[in-house]
Amino acid sequence: MKSLLKKRETAFTYHRHYLSAQKKWSEKMSSLAEGCSKRKLIFLLSLFVILSAGYLLYNVYNTFSEKETQQVKISEQTVKIKIID
Repeated sequence: MKSLLKKRETAFTYHRHYLSAQKKWSEKMSSLAEGCSKRKLIFLLSLFVILSAGYLLYNVYNTFSEKETQQVKISEQTVKIKIID
């Protein structure tokens, strides 16, 4: 465990394909955001955050709602583990 927390002697180097993909992505995003005002960029960022949070909450709600859990039925044919009564 102690060896995992040691400081690296050499710097970590990324693969060249990863670096080229990162560079292309940053250039594309820079060109898309070039003509936008600061106000518009903040609005788009907040819209993205709100939609992402809404989707996350929707998935969490569906996971724990009783409607969804009642639809799942486990039969002895589908279970590979034998149930001991």
